[in-house]
Amino acid sequence: MKWAAGRPFAWIDDEFNVTDRDYVAEHHDGPALLHWVSPRVGLLEQDFKALADWAATLDGHSEANR
Repeated sequence: MKWAAGRPFAWIDDEFNVTDRDYVAEHHDGPALLHWVSPRVGLLEQDFKALADWAATLDGHSEANR
């Protein structure tokens, strides 16, 4: 959270829990995406699409926080 400093960030992992989501919600003021991927197959095309789609919703946010 400290490194993101309120800027948008995506966390891609194969293991999330409620504690992780609560921590991000409590300690990060900017947009965040916690995206689960299968540990058996890793990142797939659909995951990259989900990340790109999420990034597209951030129009202008990252410019204001640089």
